[in-house]
Amino acid sequence: MRRNIPLLTLTLAVLLVPLGISQTAQKPKLPNTASNELIAWTQQQTPRPVEGQYDTQKRPAAQTFAGMIVKSGEKYVLTTSDNVTYELDDQERARRFEGKQVQVTGNLDKSSNMITVRDIKAAA
Repeated sequence: MRRNIPLLTLTLAVLLVPLGISQTAQKPKLPNTASNELIAWTQQQTPRPVEGQYDTQKRPAAQTFAGMIVKSGEKYVLTTSDNVTYELDDQERARRFEGKQVQVTGNLDKSSNMITVRDIKAAA
């Protein structure tokens, strides 16, 4: 009977130790930010567009300009076949197409004659 007590104690310890460890483990705390919170919607609420980058109603339609990317001074510009020159706001992307015929898609600011570039593709 003396041998059964240590064996019984050892068996209980092996079975109960994992249970005690799993109960004391804590979940990591997430920062209290709006992205972690859930939002409950009701039928009475109507969704509204987010102001800013997702507001497509205020964004003008993109235009396509064809011409050649050339360096003018320290800046890369688009020169069209009728010798109209447009500044480009994305100099890094324009640099890759220097000396090539391209199609630039973007929005023209007429006051500064600058194209806000959305895309530049080599002309077909």
